[in-house]
Amino acid sequence: MPWEGRVTLVSGLVLVLLLVAFVFMTILNTYRLMEQLEQISEHPFRVLDSASILQNDLERIQFYTERLQYNNDPDMVAEVREQIETIYLEVEEHLQIVEERYLGEHSEVAALREQLERLKTANEQLFQYAAAEERSESEIVAFTQQEITSSQAEMEEILSGIMDYARDRFDYYYSAAGDIRTEGTIFVILITAAVVAVLNFYRTRIRRQTREILRQNRLFDLLGRTVDTVFFISSPRSGREDYISPNAERILGVPVEQLMKDPYVLRPYITEKERESIAAALKDGGESCWKSTVCYRHPHTGEDRDLLIQVYRVSGGEKEDEPQYITVFTDETQLLRTQRELEEATARAEQASRAKSEFLSRMSHEIRTPMNGIIGMTLIALQKSDDREKVVECLRKISMSSKHLLVLINDVLDMSKIESGKLELKREPFDLRRLLEGVADLAYGQAAQREITFGMQLVGDMDEQLIGDSLRVNQILMNLLSNALKFTPRGGKVALRVELLESNVQTQQIRFEVQDTGCGIAEENFGKIFETFEQESAGVAHQYGGTGLGLAICKRFVEMMGGRIGLSSTLGKGSTFFVHIPFQRVESAGTPPREEYRQLRALVADDDLESCEHIALLLRKLGARCDWVDNGYEALARVERARDESDPYGLVLVDWKMPFLDGVETARRLHGEAPETAVVLITAFDEDEVREKAKNVGARDVLNKPVFESALVDLLDRLWSERGAFPAREEGPADYDFRDKCILIVEDNDLNREIAVELLGPSGARLETACDGQEAVERFAASRPGHYDLILMDVQMPRMDGYAATRAIRAMERPDGKCIPILAMTANAFSEDVEKSREAGMNGHISKPIDLAEVYRTLSAALGGGM
Repeated sequence: MPWEGRVTLVSGLVLVLLLVAFVFMTILNTYRLMEQLEQISEHPFRVLDSASILQNDLERIQFYTERLQYNNDPDMVAEVREQIETIYLEVEEHLQIVEERYLGEHSEVAALREQLERLKTANEQLFQYAAAEERSESEIVAFTQQEITSSQAEMEEILSGIMDYARDRFDYYYSAAGDIRTEGTIFVILITAAVVAVLNFYRTRIRRQTREILRQNRLFDLLGRTVDTVFFISSPRSGREDYISPNAERILGVPVEQLMKDPYVLRPYITEKERESIAAALKDGGESCWKSTVCYRHPHTGEDRDLLIQVYRVSGGEKEDEPQYITVFTDETQLLRTQRELEEATARAEQASRAKSEFLSRMSHEIRTPMNGIIGMTLIALQKSDDREKVVECLRKISMSSKHLLVLINDVLDMSKIESGKLELKREPFDLRRLLEGVADLAYGQAAQREITFGMQLVGDMDEQLIGDSLRVNQILMNLLSNALKFTPRGGKVALRVELLESNVQTQQIRFEVQDTGCGIAEENFGKIFETFEQESAGVAHQYGGTGLGLAICKRFVEMMGGRIGLSSTLGKGSTFFVHIPFQRVESAGTPPREEYRQLRALVADDDLESCEHIALLLRKLGARCDWVDNGYEALARVERARDESDPYGLVLVDWKMPFLDGVETARRLHGEAPETAVVLITAFDEDEVREKAKNVGARDVLNKPVFESALVDLLDRLWSERGAFPAREEGPADYDFRDKCILIVEDNDLNREIAVELLGPSGARLETACDGQEAVERFAASRPGHYDLILMDVQMPRMDGYAATRAIRAMERPDGKCIPILAMTANAFSEDVEKSREAGMNGHISKPIDLAEVYRTLSAALGGGM
């Protein structure tokens, strides 16, 4: 094996070994990381979780035992004992987890178990002590501090030590995982660097060998392409072929090996008469030089080719008197074809010369007309130099004539470049949105001057960033639109429709369609109008002017881009010109769906169904849900129905010009009925005029037609930044105003009472509090009638619970006692608890933990008389 080959092989093996090492270390580090995570989840994490629950259970035990300080009757003692026994079951479960998972000294867990048993014993003694006879609060407190507090404090201290150790182990394992990650990262970087180095070396070697092979192949390929002559050297007496050139198969379609065995395999592909002539020429003693052109049918392609056959007889075989023949086959098909094409081209040139003569005649008239205007207006301006208004008018007409003349000259120059082959198309990224908006701006202006309605429509999900010659596309569209506007009378319509026909990973085929309601074109002239220097008729040139180059230039540009151009037309009704152009896609084209858009539900209202479908397509592509309707009344109904279904529209796009109920009035009504919905007007007209009207009716923004994906994204981003989100906001304090209301909050737990006050504070209501049911009854009885508008009543409270307090208020001899709304606040959310609240005289039920939106809705309904 050569030295270069060995080097390439070694570098390839090294590359494979490095990749194997990379995969092995990646798997190993992953396994080690998972091992650390498993240690964390199975030991420190579980210990911390269970120890935290044990701490909470100790607090709960302390809470329940403290209740005996206020009420130590046998029923209360039995209830507390039952609740604490339940807690001990949970304590036992989590203590076992700590014993199994704790990685520290077992003596700590044993001490924790010992203290738990002491606490159980002390609690049981407390129950017996409290139930033996009536005990005062001070007696129970003294017994609790003496028998229970120390055990609880000892357990809490041990738990704190266990949790501290578990946290230390957690940090240790997490740190170890970080070290593994760092080691793995360093190894990956080193392996990657080594792979890149070896790969570059390997690619360099391969590239060098490939260049050498390609150089040799190019040389052989060049010889094979340039030589179109086949040589045969034969000895007829011996019946053999001495030599056949290697290009025989390419020219004649028969392998060299087969020809060496039997050269007569060519006979079936030559006519009988020509075969006889060749045979006579090859006879011994025949002519020393013979040639003829024959028709040869290629055996593979079936194509007829013109072969020049030349036969030369020479001496020099194995025997002195044995002649040899050199037969030369030359493929003259292309030569003869070129001759015929030259003859046809000559005929076409003569015809083109006549057309150019007619064109020059028209051109002379077309150029002289604006030139005459320029010269004439210049003379008039010089004569009327003291009349400022007249001079300004002359200069304006000179400017118009100059622009017209410039268009004529540009057309001639473009056609000249095309004819000479000097015009080259660019292949560079361009912005389709910017191109079409520029075309639309110019077309709108020209249409407005001629009192013609112009519109543009997009159909399909086409990329905005494409690769092509935007300048020539712009020129094509402006030529087609200028023609449409020129041949359309006042009051007519011209429309540009852009549709995506085909799309794949690499290209997008786009159809540009220009429709007008002009004079139309006769069918027999469809092909003629695309020819250079041609117009439909002399009458068209006389009535409308023009050089006849515009459509010819469009056709050449479209063909150079790999597309096609065509038309359909009806005399007296109008024409439709269409252009299909393939564009290369930009890799980063398009906008992927964004998570925030998935929250958006949108509605499109437009009497143009294609506009509705196009905008809906773009919104769904971005991830939003979208519906569409074709009138304003249906839009109002849809928005109302969506709100009733609790699935409101966050965005409504309304076309400015719609029959029956226009966009402005629709937007005004939507803003009044659904102010939380963002309403945006869509317009194909003067944006400033529409924007002012949109502002007056409460619309958030204005969107121009045609609607592009990027314009839609910009709109959504603006609205998102203003509103924070599109869907209807969740109800909260900002949606309610209770400033003239007074609410009494009855809650025995200090923390819960503070939470209720903080949550209801933003509503503006006056808030008063009571610590239990007895105090609530006393405060209500002492207040003037109507002072309180609503009472939030906790159910489980000392001295007097919420049910008893409600019954006491309802029994009072005052009018507001019977009708004041009283809402229960309790963690018991079973149906029997709700029913029990209603039986006690309460109007509603609020479950803990509190759902803020639900609380405000319930309060609003109660204060509004809805309960």
